[in-house]
Amino acid sequence: MSRLRIRPAVPADRAGLADLLRGLSAESAYRRFQTGLGPDPSAAILDALLPEDLQGNAVLAHVGRSLVGHGVWRRAGAPDEAEVALVVTDAHQGQGIGTALCEALLTDLAARGIKRVEVFADATNRAVIRMVTRHAPDAACELDGATVTYRFPPTMSLTRTVA
Repeated sequence: MSRLRIRPAVPADRAGLADLLRGLSAESAYRRFQTGLGPDPSAAILDALLPEDLQGNAVLAHVGRSLVGHGVWRRAGAPDEAEVALVVTDAHQGQGIGTALCEALLTDLAARGIKRVEVFADATNRAVIRMVTRHAPDAACELDGATVTYRFPPTMSLTRTVA
């Protein structure tokens, strides 16, 4: 695999992000958005995924020249709380790209004074469950029917430790 590069998203990334979303399998799109996206992501979805204010920020993952992942955080509830979400293309899942995206988001959140991070997912989303339980084992977990919410401080590192 070519070298992974994580960088901040900018408005000019809109078309590339739309292409990434169009290329997701129905399962990956559902796991990320809890709904189907249809053939073309709406302008509202793209706006939400590329925030340009103090209420959120986005990062992109590239392998070589290919856009393979997107991560975003948005303030949620109290001013010192934020929700993070990410998606990785089907062909690049299971390679640590989601963890790298999340680490970049957590670093940004900690620098902005965010005290609590929330991760909301389908309770069967094994990739999210595995990542959080492996790398943030002290995260609070709240199961609500078919969904799960994890809460933890952004300073809790997701970097893998070697045993």
